[in-house]
Amino acid sequence: MKSVRISSAAALAMVILSACGNGKNADESVKDMDVDFRSYSIDAIVKNTADTVSADSLRLWHVSGDYVLPERIGSNDITALRDSLMALAEVSVTNGVISPAISKNYDVTDLDVRKTSAPSTYRNSLSVDYLTSRIIVWENYTYGYEVYMAHGIRTFTYVNYSIADNKILTLADLMRPGYEKSLLEEIRNQLVDRIGDNLFDVEEITIPTDFRIRGAGIDFIFPAATIAPYSEGEIVVNLSVMDLDGLLTNKALDLILCTNEDEDTEY
Repeated sequence: MKSVRISSAAALAMVILSACGNGKNADESVKDMDVDFRSYSIDAIVKNTADTVSADSLRLWHVSGDYVLPERIGSNDITALRDSLMALAEVSVTNGVISPAISKNYDVTDLDVRKTSAPSTYRNSLSVDYLTSRIIVWENYTYGYEVYMAHGIRTFTYVNYSIADNKILTLADLMRPGYEKSLLEEIRNQLVDRIGDNLFDVEEITIPTDFRIRGAGIDFIFPAATIAPYSEGEIVVNLSVMDLDGLLTNKALDLILCTNEDEDTEY
């Protein structure tokens, strides 16, 4: 379990944070700031100590992961952001040392991962998925396979963070009041066009909880097997700002397109 400061990522952040001003001076839009990240890794054998496990050979899990956490974002107090990211990735960092947040009946062992055969696997990756002068989007990917399962299970979860507001954004932060009906209709229409008869039930589809801000709009992510067969995998609906016309606030447009639009409503 180790950590590395990502100086190159910090430099990249500074370049991009200076590049999204839409031709305006920093004082008129977003001020340049330093952004530092630190990467951590975990590679360990974890033992299930519960009495319900029938054989010792089935108790072992190979737990591994790579994690990118913010160290500094300008002068923002990022304690809440870091806590949220660590909770999502199920890790904790104390004095620069990362540890997995192990559930009851599980213990981290001293066994060498290179010499130990573990029948079950859990892999996690917390990475910076998208970065501009306005926002940072983290992706949390997990993959778990328990011995005797038919297949592993993977998940993708996203955190959309507004730098200026020092806040993790919800969909309600980006949309005008009353957006739900129109947004759901747009999502359903795109799903029908793309997947058609493979959808379980169009009328049962709701707005997904997971979304990520992109350079020209917002992606909405449905986990595997929630609205269509598992073979379809994760289903991503890409909606551009044109698709979302009339639904996004001016402040949301500023975050996505760097338009520096005036907006009375604050998050």
